[in-house]
Amino acid sequence: MTRPSGPSRRSLIAAVGAGTLLTGAATRAAVAAPAPQSATAPVEEAVGSSRTSVTVAAHDPAVYTRAALGPLTVTPVTGTPGRTEVAFGDEPLAVLTHGSRTVLLTGPERTFREDKRAFDDTFRRTVAPGGWGLSPGGGAWDTANGTTADYEVTPGAGIVRIPATSSVSRHATLKDEQVADLDAVITGHFAQDPSDAARSFALTFGYTGPTDHFRARLSFAAGGAVTLHLERAVSATSVTQLVTPAPVATGNPAGSSWCIRVNRTGGRIQARAWRADLTEGSAWQTTADDQPPAPGRIGVRAAADSTTLAAELRISRIRILTATWAVPVTVVHRSWVRVLPEPFTGTWTAGVEQQIRGWLGSTAPDALAYGFQFLPGAPRVTSYRSGPPEHGAPVLGESDYGPPLTGGAREEGADFHEYMGVNWTFARVPAGSLTKTAEPRFLGALDCSGYIRMVYGYHLGVPLAHESDHTSPGLLPRTAKNQAARAPGTRIAHSASASPPPLTALQVGDLVFFDAEGAPEDGIDHVGIHLGRDTAGVPRFLSSRKTPNGPTAADLGGASTLTGTGTYATKLRTIHRL
Repeated sequence: MTRPSGPSRRSLIAAVGAGTLLTGAATRAAVAAPAPQSATAPVEEAVGSSRTSVTVAAHDPAVYTRAALGPLTVTPVTGTPGRTEVAFGDEPLAVLTHGSRTVLLTGPERTFREDKRAFDDTFRRTVAPGGWGLSPGGGAWDTANGTTADYEVTPGAGIVRIPATSSVSRHATLKDEQVADLDAVITGHFAQDPSDAARSFALTFGYTGPTDHFRARLSFAAGGAVTLHLERAVSATSVTQLVTPAPVATGNPAGSSWCIRVNRTGGRIQARAWRADLTEGSAWQTTADDQPPAPGRIGVRAAADSTTLAAELRISRIRILTATWAVPVTVVHRSWVRVLPEPFTGTWTAGVEQQIRGWLGSTAPDALAYGFQFLPGAPRVTSYRSGPPEHGAPVLGESDYGPPLTGGAREEGADFHEYMGVNWTFARVPAGSLTKTAEPRFLGALDCSGYIRMVYGYHLGVPLAHESDHTSPGLLPRTAKNQAARAPGTRIAHSASASPPPLTALQVGDLVFFDAEGAPEDGIDHVGIHLGRDTAGVPRFLSSRKTPNGPTAADLGGASTLTGTGTYATKLRTIHRL
């Protein structure tokens, strides 16, 4: 779970504000932005080449300079919760919520984009017959055809069995329906060499079912010949050969493992295969053009023609080197989420005014920028703050959810300082302190509430409570359940029933709490940060989750949306503004 150290926090802090990683979708900001003016050259900021990114659109800094120096209109707004709106002329600039430290500002437009993460499944888990469990970062495996006894995982291998009496292919696919372009590799071998009929295994893609998918299939003849087929299954009885099969080898040494690699870009599909103990070649052995770029799952297919001998395929590795969703998660708006040193009382003071003016137009990191710095592809950033415990510790960068358990699920329990790998002393109110020792197995990981504490606590200064501190006021608790009950700030909406609360007062940056597991005795068990509306107009949230193995705003292992029929949309219970 350790990752190599990367750039320093100081060297990348500006890049965090501009954005380096994830998704986005067109949506209106909570407050309108000043119209760009051409008094100075526009500024466009973008950092990093990851398909997951945050970019800041071209904007005129002079617009915000004039607002920061000119007269502001401050208007209290009655209602629940009470708010104060700040404007420059006719242009809204900020919204402050009474009792909350969170401020929503209008600033340069940002695009948040999240795409399919790379992952490497080496099957270091044990899964009883019935399936392949969870792939680290790739989601849950699904199976089709055969019986539960045909699929299991032993450490080092995902197993597919085909009984001697069966001529039906077996399939294991990742439950991610929207993968379009990809570069992927699988490695596997049959436990028994074919002696009476051909056997084959394939890397499948664009998969919507056993009879509708593309595949690069490696066939092993009884005489030893190895052939690579690029084909498409179009029905239960029909397979289209996209190109002439390519000979790969004339012999197959006993026990040999083989690799299949597929690169799909738009309508072009390229494939090659090689023996795993040899060096991968640079040339594609077969290429098909003008193929419809249908999205679908990625997976493995196993087949055997023998009616007298059983076959057992053992897949030792599946790697997604790069992949693109057909419609990446995209959120676009002008909302920036910042945090005051103290809760806003509703009284406009010189100190509050100075703080708001200083923030106008700033692209320094806010809550959303920090949140995206833990998603897939985010560079590791090390703190250079003087003195222990933070000096030299990672404070930003792609995060896991937690270490893998035996069956492939992820362990809960990673707090912000454990991501950093440092012990932490927490203040108590009114006096005293408690220290928590970091568990080494949680290095580089954040569970859902640990993610919130990392973003709003460590990076943005909301005071944090020790996990055993259930009484100190004004501190952000350790767990999602306790955060929903006692987090500082203002409760925006809550439902004590089995129905979600209204979203009418929801604001970008709000904490959203869920009873995702639906256990009445447990109540709230998950928390995220409202990111904004995506290109489909659906409100999305950021959270760290087990199935995607870390922070995400995407739909792997459940849609990250607050409307619709998904688990999180229907299990939303509380909205809170810190």
